[in-house]
Amino acid sequence: MPQIRVSPVYGAGRDGPLCSLLKIDDDLSILLDCGWDDMFRESDVSALAEVAETVTHVLISHPDLLHLGALPYAKKRFGLDAPIYATLPVHKMGQMYLYDQYLSRHEVGEFSLFSLDDVDAVFASFKTLQYSQTVQLCDKGKTVSITPFNAGHLVGGTVWRINVDGEDVVYAVDINHRKDLHLNGANLEQIFDKPALMITSGSSSLVSPVSKQVRDREFLGSILQTLRSDGNVLLPVDTAGRVLELICLLENHWQKNQLGNYQLVLLTSVAYNTMEFAKSQLEWMNNSFTTSFEHTRTNAFSTKFMKICHSKSDLMKLPKKPRVVMASLGSMESGPARELLIDWAMTPNNLIIFTQNPVQDSLAHQLQTGLSGSVRVQISRRVPLEGKELVDYNLAQEKLMVVKEENGKEDAGGKESIVPDSFHAQSVRTSSGALARLASSANTTSAISIVEHGFKDVLIEGFVPNEDCAGPLFPFHVEKKEVDEYGEAIDESHFKVEVEEEEADMGGWDATDMEVEVDDRPTKVVSIGMTLHLRATVMLLDFEGKSDSYSMKTIIGNVGPRELVVVSGSSAAVGMLVQGVKSEDVRKVYSPGNLQYVNISSIAVSSFSLKMSEDLLGVIQLQSIGPYSVAWVQGKVEKAESEEKGEAEHLLVPVEKKFRSQHASAFVGDFSLGDLRQDLVKGGIKTELIQGVLVCDDLISIQRVGNHNEIVIQGPLSPKYYRVREILYGQYSVCSS
Repeated sequence: MPQIRVSPVYGAGRDGPLCSLLKIDDDLSILLDCGWDDMFRESDVSALAEVAETVTHVLISHPDLLHLGALPYAKKRFGLDAPIYATLPVHKMGQMYLYDQYLSRHEVGEFSLFSLDDVDAVFASFKTLQYSQTVQLCDKGKTVSITPFNAGHLVGGTVWRINVDGEDVVYAVDINHRKDLHLNGANLEQIFDKPALMITSGSSSLVSPVSKQVRDREFLGSILQTLRSDGNVLLPVDTAGRVLELICLLENHWQKNQLGNYQLVLLTSVAYNTMEFAKSQLEWMNNSFTTSFEHTRTNAFSTKFMKICHSKSDLMKLPKKPRVVMASLGSMESGPARELLIDWAMTPNNLIIFTQNPVQDSLAHQLQTGLSGSVRVQISRRVPLEGKELVDYNLAQEKLMVVKEENGKEDAGGKESIVPDSFHAQSVRTSSGALARLASSANTTSAISIVEHGFKDVLIEGFVPNEDCAGPLFPFHVEKKEVDEYGEAIDESHFKVEVEEEEADMGGWDATDMEVEVDDRPTKVVSIGMTLHLRATVMLLDFEGKSDSYSMKTIIGNVGPRELVVVSGSSAAVGMLVQGVKSEDVRKVYSPGNLQYVNISSIAVSSFSLKMSEDLLGVIQLQSIGPYSVAWVQGKVEKAESEEKGEAEHLLVPVEKKFRSQHASAFVGDFSLGDLRQDLVKGGIKTELIQGVLVCDDLISIQRVGNHNEIVIQGPLSPKYYRVREILYGQYSVCSS
């Protein structure tokens, strides 16, 4: 029996980022999430340095910052170099979260914890899975597999089953059992039955149940009241997670009530990409989305009323009217939400609605907990260099170019930059609302270090020039061509077409159609401090999409893990959860501190290995089902001495024929009615899907019934009936006795 140990790496005793380590014996270490929060304190994740190089696999449960925010930093600083497993939406939306964080923070200061290249590098290590897809992680003779299931919190969010030699370890943090507008709820009770271990979070244990109808009515009513009084509404939101629920709710309300006089805006630096990804991920969302798309080709995220903007300047170009703006970041530490707060907070008619609990010590946290009505904020922005600063910068460039020309082959990039540290060269590009990508680094050296010499080295003997080499022989001049990050620059004048004035008028303007001109001007960050006097109304409504305290206790009780480990949450929340789930089914409940390992007892892991005798192998009939060989086995367990180890082992031998019993055939696998319908049509049978019932030739019906989605086929006995049943059986792999 393998030894299983688990410990929080960081996050124990507080509400915030999650990161835990599951160790199976001493050679398999699985990192469960690798989160950070919007404050980006390096001390919060420093414990990861002790275990990063020993990690063999990484499992990510959700795409937000709290579950994967530290991945680029860990790979860059701590040497985390292991395959990362997640669902496709977690991979795509996780990138959006980190891109938005970097772009937002780069606009207001120097952010050096990770770069966009670091983000791309870590996401290249991802291996994406579908729900219920099992992957084997066999290491040194162990049988370990992982399987993702729907968590219901964020799109692609995952509850992980880690199967170790037949025993289940369940990693379920931040789950939501309730069905949202855009997501199906998690259903752990039907998937897991008394696993050996369940790892969960206590962060929502203090949350009281709230009626969704009451919450939505208060949310929409407050927004409409503000708009009708000529006020604006600011919704600080995350980048690509729970904001999708708000988009569905508001877009549906706007369509139902035809509220075209009021603007609905999504404002993030990656808004266009987020919406495009959401459109392509309907299969991961609410079943009604898929059904609607199949029947009417209506995509829930092809919004009619909501506008997309990528910056505050895009927002200002929209017609001026009362508006609801969903802007990132939710913490208000940076991003357009912070900019709009400064503009709108001192107007009494405006409304600010927080839809998620704030990050500790963030500006959003200060606004929600402050009693004075005033808060001190720092306003920072990037501005182009002007006047003397621009002259100094250009002189520094000229001096550097002179130095490079004088030194010939010597690379000026290896020399210390003579450009003042306060200057920064920046290049930004966007196209048709696509992701803005920064081309500059954290200092100016790389921005100005590449200079074309106009000659090339030729006829140098050997691979490395001698130290006393005077320079290249036979220099020749090369025509200099302007290049950008895509290659040789294009002269737009060669492709211009004269357009009539009538044709030039393209109607309404949309921020997603704007192209931002490349700006190569050097910039600097300027900051000023100010006291913000809050006059706008502030509200907090829970749209986090997590199961409340009562529901979590019920779910854990129904799943019935033999042992439970709580890896995060405040001491009060963890204490309440621990007291609520202690029962006969959950024998032991642990809440360890950071890097304090819990050894899972042998009582919890109740499986053991059996060796099949040669006689039994000669009796059973193996059938190939996919990559596996399956058979019904009847035998009895005997103890025998191992010839190799000299120890007693369990041996499975055949039973006498008179004691053998008959078994019904087992149907292995699953399918959708849509797949069955295609096969029936290929077999020449006319089909029609009516309210979830598949009708074949107007005589035979097939449908799923009950909590376990059992297949029921009904109709008169006839050759047609047996033909339909034969095609139905063909959807399964059948293991007969």
